[in-house]
Amino acid sequence: MALISTRSYAQPEPFSRALGLAYESLVNSDPSFDAKSAWLALSERVSQGIYMGDGLLLPHTRIAGLKEPLMSFAVCPQGFTGIKTCGEEIAQFMCLLLSPLEAATAHTQTIASMAKLLLDAEWKARALQAQSDSDVQALF
Repeated sequence: MALISTRSYAQPEPFSRALGLAYESLVNSDPSFDAKSAWLALSERVSQGIYMGDGLLLPHTRIAGLKEPLMSFAVCPQGFTGIKTCGEEIAQFMCLLLSPLEAATAHTQTIASMAKLLLDAEWKARALQAQSDSDVQALF
């Protein structure tokens, strides 16, 4: 898995803007896939619901043409806005994941790795205290 970008937001951030910035970083890192088709597939996945609990938004899809999974991670302690969560939970983390169509195992392993990190109370606390993009990068 290639971690392409990380971002820390100090104020509440609209989910759609954060997703767009994260997606742009992935597209710019690997021109081997069709960005428009990938965006359409990702948008479909988002419309199905991407809130995983524990504050995590996980927009993800598998894409033809990728060589390896690509990930962008963002943390927003005050919460991403404009996205549905369960109950009154605040979405504070976003992990955008694009994986090769042919690599179902790599896709599942990356999702499981993110879930494991968020279940680690110490890691989660450090992530929420991150003051900069480089602080978030250092978590990985």
